[in-house]
Amino acid sequence: MDDYDSLLERARSQVPEDAFKKSGERFKVPDVQLMVQGNRSIWQNFQETINILNRPGKEVLKFVAGQLGTAGSMEGSNALFNGKFNVEQVSEVLNRYIEAYVICPVCTRPDTEIQKDSQAYYLVCSACGARTSIRPV
Repeated sequence: MDDYDSLLERARSQVPEDAFKKSGERFKVPDVQLMVQGNRSIWQNFQETINILNRPGKEVLKFVAGQLGTAGSMEGSNALFNGKFNVEQVSEVLNRYIEAYVICPVCTRPDTEIQKDSQAYYLVCSACGARTSIRPV
C-alpha cells in the first residue's frame, strides 16, 4: 500500500494545483465589452480575455476576425474589427474558439496548450494528459 501512496503523491505533484478544483470555479471568461464607433467595432477587454484563455492574442484575433468575415487588428489592449458587430455575435464566436482550442475534449478542463508536430497541431491537456488533433487556426 505504501507503493500506491507514493505513486499517487508523485502523480498529484505533476498536475497543476488548481486542476483539483472544479473547472467552473476557476475558469471564468469575462463578458465581451464591445463598443461600436462608426463602422468599426472595438473589443475593449480583449487583453483580459486572452490572458484568461492563456492563448496568443494574434491567434484569437485571427480566429474571431475570420469567423466574423472581416479584418481585425490589435491596438494596445483592444481588438478592432472593421464593421458593426454586436456583443452576441462576438461572444458566440469566442465560445466556438474556447470549445475548439481551449477546453480539453476528454476531461473538459481548460488546462491545455497547443503544440505543433511537423505539420499537425495538437491540443495537449496538462490535467489529464490527453493529446487531441486540432485544425490550425
